[in-house]
Amino acid sequence: MKKILVIDDEAELTGCIKSILEADYRVFTVFTGRDGLKLLSKENVSLVVLDYSLPDMNGLEILEKIRTEYNIPVIMITAYGTKEVVLKSWRYRADYYFDKPFSLKDLREKVRELTKETFPFEAIGLDPFRLSPKIKRSLEFIGSNLLSPQGKHRKLSLTEIASVTSVSPKYLSALFKKECGLSISQCITRLKVEKAKELLLSDPGKDIRQIALELGYDRSNNFSRAFKSLMGESPSSLKKRTC
Repeated sequence: MKKILVIDDEAELTGCIKSILEADYRVFTVFTGRDGLKLLSKENVSLVVLDYSLPDMNGLEILEKIRTEYNIPVIMITAYGTKEVVLKSWRYRADYYFDKPFSLKDLREKVRELTKETFPFEAIGLDPFRLSPKIKRSLEFIGSNLLSPQGKHRKLSLTEIASVTSVSPKYLSALFKKECGLSISQCITRLKVEKAKELLLSDPGKDIRQIALELGYDRSNNFSRAFKSLMGESPSSLKKRTC
């Protein structure tokens, strides 16, 4: 289960948040900023719900520390619904903001939105919440179309990807370089290798040539070279280790 950290000194509210989230997440609750930062250093937390006013630290101080050390979404909550507090929350890059009192159902939906599967982004070290809508949509499309249907050989084309976002292939290529630091083909290769690794780990008995074909490689040796270049070992070596 993904892990959620709630940092709030109101025991009753913290308990309510935990009760509405714990069916889908493992929820940690702490009442001070220092305890929250300590837990973050030990656990692989997927999202933080952070109160603005804490007994030992200002919530914005904690938000700033989280932003310098971790790449996770943060939802700010506060009883001080002033324009200044809201602006400061956005300035320190809070992903969302709730003013007390708020709907627990709305909070749950926002948590679900911010913790949804981020495979195509994590695989190439990108934060989906910092990308433009066109790049985000392109990567989501690539991530969901890596495998050929029913094992048939298929390659994603630049024209096909660009059509999803209604821009020209040339413009999309430039946008990828600017926001991702990689070309579209480099992104696709990385995502294919990550998908291949996932398939091998989940089913070590799966044929490597079949995986290569499903990922759009004409020749399995081309796939193996790309895999080894990014993973530091061949797919056959990984397969042996997991069998």
